[in-house]
Amino acid sequence: MLNDKKLNLILNTNLPHLEIRDIHWKGQDSTKDSILFYKILPDEKSQNTFTERIDKAQFAWLVVNTDHPSRPMNSSVIPETEWPRIQKEILDELYPMPSLKLIAITGTNGKTTTADLVLQLGHLIGKEGLSIGTLGVREYYKTIVDFGLTSPSYIDLRKFLNLYGKDKAFCVLEASSHALTQGRLYGLKFDMGAWLSFSQDHLDYHKTMEEYFAAKMLLFDYLKEGARVFVPSEQNELYSKIHHVTKKVARSETIDQPLPIFFSTTFNRNNLEVALDIIKSSFGLTDTIDFNQIIPPDGRFFIRPYKSNYIVVDFAHTPDALENICRGIKEAFPLHKLKVLFGCGGDRDRTKRPIMGKIAETFGSEIYLTSDNPRSENPDQIIEDIFKGMNSVHIHKIVDRREAVRIAFSELKDNEILLLAGKGHEDYILINGVKHPYSDIGEVEAFLLRDNT
Repeated sequence: MLNDKKLNLILNTNLPHLEIRDIHWKGQDSTKDSILFYKILPDEKSQNTFTERIDKAQFAWLVVNTDHPSRPMNSSVIPETEWPRIQKEILDELYPMPSLKLIAITGTNGKTTTADLVLQLGHLIGKEGLSIGTLGVREYYKTIVDFGLTSPSYIDLRKFLNLYGKDKAFCVLEASSHALTQGRLYGLKFDMGAWLSFSQDHLDYHKTMEEYFAAKMLLFDYLKEGARVFVPSEQNELYSKIHHVTKKVARSETIDQPLPIFFSTTFNRNNLEVALDIIKSSFGLTDTIDFNQIIPPDGRFFIRPYKSNYIVVDFAHTPDALENICRGIKEAFPLHKLKVLFGCGGDRDRTKRPIMGKIAETFGSEIYLTSDNPRSENPDQIIEDIFKGMNSVHIHKIVDRREAVRIAFSELKDNEILLLAGKGHEDYILINGVKHPYSDIGEVEAFLLRDNT
């Protein structure tokens, strides 16, 4: 509990008698003994929404970033630039940081896989950890909380660390560019980090690749003294670019031994090498790890045999990720033809759509263009945007993803691999704010079950 005297010092104001037991950033979660931080945007919709939501919300005290006619008496207007400091001081009282190693992983692709590999490798040497990222808050192969983002809000992050990290040796966090620029990691200091890749993504938010790179470089501001950031050994250009700015960067060591099929692709082997270096640097390795005990993370190079074929599900939703998975499959299975089924998300970077079309066409003998979270956009238009980068006649345009997958299954011929890219672990398709149940993995499992009965 945070008493009114301490809260007065933190907010630098004179409040009535309050006993604060919690802190929130969503009105629907707040309670009558909580302090609620609510960001009011300048547009008319946000102004109206504030009135509606605050009427329904419960809180002991409200903090807003700007004044509003509907602002209640029990509230303060505090500049948003002050929020991280104030939130940290309140969280330090209510949700103090546990004693554990903190590891941050950034990169356009590979964050989720590498974070999960760090978690599994830690378990294999007897060091239990926590991961926070795209797959939610996780212990060793168990999801505790699914918050639906790559990086949670700062308030939620601190709560997760306090509630689930007390008995853990480490926590590995996916540090997205949004989290780095929006202060969602405020006040944290990392024992080490990793930067896995850098390629086009999120230009709807960052506008330019230079701005995107600068966002990623903010990771180094969060490092403890003497901490390093590992870069995959084969990422020569990325390593040189970072090393030119800071010397707090190190190449990962290569693994020279047979690995399970999940690591048959170069990028997954690189992810494993980085994860292994993180565990080595954190705890050392007393015994040789049996890599056959490692289980692929949900929706990352999920592979199933079917007669003389393979069906692969992967989360690849950026140009670099799609090229990596396609190239990796072709290298691992040189005698198989590759078919690619994918789409692009709506309300996101549109410039990557024709690029991804060209990549799919370069590696695939047949392409199925379909939906992938169109959000508020017309899915037909998204497909046409992808098609602009393509020339092949072996292209099918099927808006309904479930139907596209079923047609692709029915058209499989001997010695072919079908890649379902973009959805990975997701179990929905987002259309106009509504999540419609759907899973690529579920479709694969159902198809194999039907075919074997």
